[in-house]
Amino acid sequence: MAQKVVVSISLDMGRDGDILRWLGRQENQSAAVREAIREHLGRGGVTLGDVYQAVGRIERRLEAGVVVNAEGRTAAEAEWEEPAEAAAALDALAELG
Repeated sequence: MAQKVVVSISLDMGRDGDILRWLGRQENQSAAVREAIREHLGRGGVTLGDVYQAVGRIERRLEAGVVVNAEGRTAAEAEWEEPAEAAAALDALAELG
């Protein structure tokens, strides 16, 4: 028989409210947490922090007036394909909220 290990975590009511709400909606919280962690591990480690950092870099460039388009086209004219890994990460984040 497999040995069970209990792991406790602490969450901040303000900062982690989204996580607490998500946990509250789960029928089996332990199973939901295990599934979320395994899904995260399978995505190659893209975190919400990674996304925030990338968005921050883009915001700083836009505020400085830098146009981020190597082909010289406006954003409306440029065709952009979302990388599959980024799309999967954003979908997973949306499901948490």
